[in-house]
Amino acid sequence: MKRIYILFIAAVLITPFFMTSCDEELDTPPIATVDQSKVLTIADIYKIKADSSFEYMFKDDYMLYATVTMDDYEGNIYKEAYVEDASGGINIYRLSYAESFKVGQYVRINLNRARVVDYSGKLELVFDSVLNTNKSIVVQHANNPIIPEQVTIADIETGNYKCKLVEVQGIQFANSELNETYFGNVTFTADNRLVEDSTKTIVVRTSKYADFAKDTVPQGSGKMVAIVTLHSSGWQLLVRSIDEVDMNEPRF
Repeated sequence: MKRIYILFIAAVLITPFFMTSCDEELDTPPIATVDQSKVLTIADIYKIKADSSFEYMFKDDYMLYATVTMDDYEGNIYKEAYVEDASGGINIYRLSYAESFKVGQYVRINLNRARVVDYSGKLELVFDSVLNTNKSIVVQHANNPIIPEQVTIADIETGNYKCKLVEVQGIQFANSELNETYFGNVTFTADNRLVEDSTKTIVVRTSKYADFAKDTVPQGSGKMVAIVTLHSSGWQLLVRSIDEVDMNEPRF
């Protein structure tokens, strides 16, 4: 009788744990078979947003194949990434975990429950309603990097490089920024620095959490690799790594 009582108590204790474990597994598993008629490009997503009067949410297993062009390992962004395909670039916002994906990974993104949001001119795929984005975004190839397009500030202003990886050439930090760090002593979570070419300027936006936030901006001229973004205040550049800022030439 005592043995039966002990077994009964053990079953009572184990059952809630088992039910809780099952609840945590209710998120949708990765899709094994892809319906090719539901594969979209980034250009398709831009068109869907343009044709929608309101915020758009995907309600089926539409797929996007793209390459990660910026991750959050360097701290300049957090729980987000930028991806690009042959038709354009877009921001993937509010991943479930930091450092989920790396630059160069070719991924398949299940868009189900993702919202298409225009954030001050920058188009985002927002996944905040997805329990585990690591199940929605599946790595297809580990090393498939995209080569940045060589551009000028004038090229960026055409609007053809939204959320894309570029190498901006013939630039230097403005005189007013010399001897400053990428992120200064401000109360905000990000700071702006101006870079210029012979005729135009553009903002370099840096998070206070970036690994290079307290590095002094270079004093010379040259080029930088960055992601192009747009805010209500204008065009901006997001540096991925300090190693991609090459300004060792004399100032012009």
